Amino acid sequence: MQEIKKILSENGVPFEDKNLRWNTAMASAYAEEIENAIDNGFTPVLVELKHDISEDLFAKCLVVDHHDTYVGRSASVLQVLEMLNLQPTRRQLLIAANDSGYIPAMLAQGASRQEVEEIRRMDWQAQGISEELIAEAMKAYETKKIENGVYVIEMEHFCFAPVTDTAYWDQPSQNILFRFREGRTLYFGKSELVGKVYDKFQNCGCWRGANFVGCPKIEFQDEITKFILENQ
Repeated sequence: MQEIKKILSENGVPFEDKNLRWNTAMASAYAEEIENAIDNGFTPVLVELKHDISEDLFAKCLVVDHHDTYVGRSASVLQVLEMLNLQPTRRQLLIAANDSGYIPAMLAQGASRQEVEEIRRMDWQAQGISEELIAEAMKAYETKKIENGVYVIEMEHFCFAPVTDTAYWDQPSQNILFRFREGRTLYFGKSELVGKVYDKFQNCGCWRGANFVGCPKIEFQDEITKFILENQ
């Protein structure tokens, strides 16, 4: 999202950004701006916003996203570049690879470990992960449990990226289950299992990408944990 804002700014494309966080970014938060854009003859482009506006209004918008029902599309930053008829730089290709396919996708682009770690650090910074949060995350990683080949990690906070990044070099399959104190559950790993979890628990408000799936509700945490461990 930081790179998309940079691209839009550099190319004089107007945009609105309310700095909404992951899984709380709703199209309705921009309803007034969307209506104003349409009234002024523009086509609004919704960038990774959950669809919770009227069907009539939504039909007049374009969508940039590669999550949930849009899995399979190119990364959002590449979609934006294509809309603007711009060619991606190597840095942007690595940012896109990171966004849509994490470390394996960057390595597939020929990235060195140093390049991978630089892009991941940028990602952490964009998420607002402090050194204190990094230290807490690494402590959680060091005290992990391993069940049926799954790293089960109890986290005090939702800043899990330092854990997944460190774990990757130990376990590239990223077979990791996070259980967060405030109730969310998040699994990184096998795409087939991600799909099964999403299909079974999507009514609990699940979100997913190609290799991860999460649930925000604590009442499903134990059930999802059991399902994942039993379906390895």
